[in-house]
Amino acid sequence: MIICFDLETTGTNPKVDKIIEVSMIKFDENNFEIIDVFNTLINPEISIPKIISGITNIFDEDVSDAPKIEDLKQEIIDFIGNNPLLGHNVDFDISFFSFNGINIEKNLKIDTFFLANFLNFRNGSLNLEMLCKHYKIEINGAHRAENDTKATMELFKKMLDNFTNYGEDYKILLKYIFSLSRDLNVNFMGRFLGLEDFENLDFSAFEKIILNKIGVFKKFEKINNSLENNLDNIDILKYFDFGNNFEKRENQLKMAEAVFDSLDKNKKIIVEAPTGLGKSFAYLIPSIIYAKNAGEKVYISTNTKTLQDQLFEKDLKFLKENLGEKFHFVKLKGRKNYISLKGFFDYILLGNFEYFEIGFLAKITFWLFETKYGELDELNFFPAEYYIKNELTTDRFDVKNKKNIYLDYEFIEKARKSIDFADIIVINHALLFSDLENETPILTNLKNIVIDEAHNIEDTVTDILKKRYNFKNFVEVLGKIEKIFSLKNINKLEFLQKKESIFSKLDLLEDFGNSYISSKISQEQNYKTLLIGEDFYKEFDFSELLQKINLEIIGLIDLLKFEQGYDFSRDIFYFEGVLDVLNNIFKSDNLDKIKILSLNENYGLTFEYTILNPGDYLKNNFWDKISTCVLTSATLAINNSFDYIKNILKLDSFDFLKFYSDFDYKNQSTLFIPTDLGNIKNSSQEISNFLSKFYEIVGGNTLTLFTSFASIRKIYEENSINLKKKGINLLAQSIGGSKTKILSQFLEKPNDSIILGTDSFWEGVDISGGNLKFLVIYKLPFQVPTDPIFQARSKNFSDSFLEYSVPKAIIKLKQGFGRLIRSKTDKGIVILLDDRINTLWGNAFYSAFPEGINIKKSSSKSFLEILEKKL
Repeated sequence: MIICFDLETTGTNPKVDKIIEVSMIKFDENNFEIIDVFNTLINPEISIPKIISGITNIFDEDVSDAPKIEDLKQEIIDFIGNNPLLGHNVDFDISFFSFNGINIEKNLKIDTFFLANFLNFRNGSLNLEMLCKHYKIEINGAHRAENDTKATMELFKKMLDNFTNYGEDYKILLKYIFSLSRDLNVNFMGRFLGLEDFENLDFSAFEKIILNKIGVFKKFEKINNSLENNLDNIDILKYFDFGNNFEKRENQLKMAEAVFDSLDKNKKIIVEAPTGLGKSFAYLIPSIIYAKNAGEKVYISTNTKTLQDQLFEKDLKFLKENLGEKFHFVKLKGRKNYISLKGFFDYILLGNFEYFEIGFLAKITFWLFETKYGELDELNFFPAEYYIKNELTTDRFDVKNKKNIYLDYEFIEKARKSIDFADIIVINHALLFSDLENETPILTNLKNIVIDEAHNIEDTVTDILKKRYNFKNFVEVLGKIEKIFSLKNINKLEFLQKKESIFSKLDLLEDFGNSYISSKISQEQNYKTLLIGEDFYKEFDFSELLQKINLEIIGLIDLLKFEQGYDFSRDIFYFEGVLDVLNNIFKSDNLDKIKILSLNENYGLTFEYTILNPGDYLKNNFWDKISTCVLTSATLAINNSFDYIKNILKLDSFDFLKFYSDFDYKNQSTLFIPTDLGNIKNSSQEISNFLSKFYEIVGGNTLTLFTSFASIRKIYEENSINLKKKGINLLAQSIGGSKTKILSQFLEKPNDSIILGTDSFWEGVDISGGNLKFLVIYKLPFQVPTDPIFQARSKNFSDSFLEYSVPKAIIKLKQGFGRLIRSKTDKGIVILLDDRINTLWGNAFYSAFPEGINIKKSSSKSFLEILEKKL
């Protein structure tokens, strides 16, 4: 017999939160026949938070007469007995039972989340609701314990049935992975998956199956380019004739001519191309034609994976079939995006893995059996997995190292080789700018480049060039090395001595860092981050301690270099990075660096630094060294001026070109600004009341953009219950799941759904087909004034607010508005709730909205009355 169970609770912390519902089903493990059930509400003896009631539909009045958990403890223990447990993320529920004196940790367990992590690795979300949707399991009233328990039981059955259809290789590989753990729960789940029926593999057989599936690099078919001596003779516009189904747009053709002219005459230009222009084809087609006729490669760089995949999987494939020109195109990403096969196989050889590590390794194994490109962003990872994932990426190891016997199979190496045969290379900003720092660059013959989503360059360069040292991660790396020394029977006495000596010195840095940050920031904040200022160096002289730490880590590196029993290249690379960070952080004379100290409950203390002036860096290392460059985005100019972006990125050598939208914004869009809601900083309740009425009237088709999760939480808590009763789904980012899950749920029922989203929803979200009719801007999107990077860069301006804060927020507001009108048939209303737009400086924000848009100002009551009549 197996006990399938689920709990509903007032929160996620068993030490402070309470159980409010228990559901258990006892069933026969052979035929899934239900033997007994146990369902009850629990009186938590505290008030249930609104946000929990909104999710579970359980209210204080529902549990006021229910039994307390203490009164049911023995009954629950008797029901469970020694039977195995089944649940979805079952450790969460076990932890709540345990804290309440129901000790079932020794019972064997089956976790459908653990199984889904590798059986459903392609799914965007592994929560119970989304998995049930995938397996076509009806779940009536998710987030109620009884319904979730029934769904979990059915999910487990469907998973087992589905696994029988997997090929034999998958089952053999999984059996090998499961054999690497001594955890009894792993072996127990393996029995249900039928792994006992398959042969036992050794490592070499496991390795061979995967390598045979991946294969080595295959050369592209050679295409003979017919080079044109005089590119002036080429009529680029003739390549835009794709028949009646393709709409020719005047501005698209003009942009294409400008891009081709830039490539032909080695110019650098920056182009603002609004939504609806057809920007992608306007640079792809001239890039292809130039590459074919000039015999030169053209690189295309994007900021987001979404756009990179769209260009590679959709646009370039369409052009290859319809352009009438044969050409090769490839995709390439940064080192940390690719798995290193050497890293993976080295990690596998460590063996003796914990429960969660087995799930992770099974996921990677199944994925390796299917992936074409080896890009880790094809997968989703949960927090505990990031440390292992980072151990397996190619940025932690030089795959060309002579010790790498898997070189010919490495995905990044195959991607590198493909460049030689390509005319168009689609890359991302992360690779483009990180490659500038590499002694052996991945990008070769980089002469011509088009950079889309160019408004992100400042932030991307800042993040890519950021180097960090985290105390917790350092401990984990040393722990892994100690494990290797033990497994390989290497004499670890010297290593342990060095480890203890390093810890004793690093502990001094950690103590100082904790003390320093605690003296500056309130203890109540879960995440603390601050800019390291001059006073940091006045409080303590780090020179002698830093010198000792340098010697200790260099000594550790030397020990690992000369160790013959294992290849520690990845760890040596890591320790060299640690030295770089510590030497940059603890020397006060690096004035071109931004130095940051942060403290997080989960990750502990972190030191990091990045460049102060990205524009100067780019000018010296990129702009002045490249022949042709086209920067483009829909949001670059402010009030028809490129001065802001020109100054930030140091684009003195660029020409500027701005196109205007073909959309009829006068008839397609309206901007409404309420006049009676008061100051945005002091009238959150009035705004919440307005949104409550607004959401009830429109019912759905709405995206609300916020600048903080705290505001999302407040609006969600105050509205979700009432809206749910009216059949309206309030989909809140982080509360209701990931961005992917929320967008999926919205598109299923757009007329009944409202999204509450923050940063990632301001751009890169394309809700087409008239499904988005209302866009609410809760606040003008200023950066957080206490952000260390923002603080440091603000010092570069005489009036940082008007010269830096306001322009940066206007660019983001333009991006936000761009979510609403995506085609000539879209119509929509923007509601801006931030009264600061009425200030003297706030007038500048009107430039974020397109010319011609209707602007209406009235009382909120009047607006809602008009809206209700029209709908």
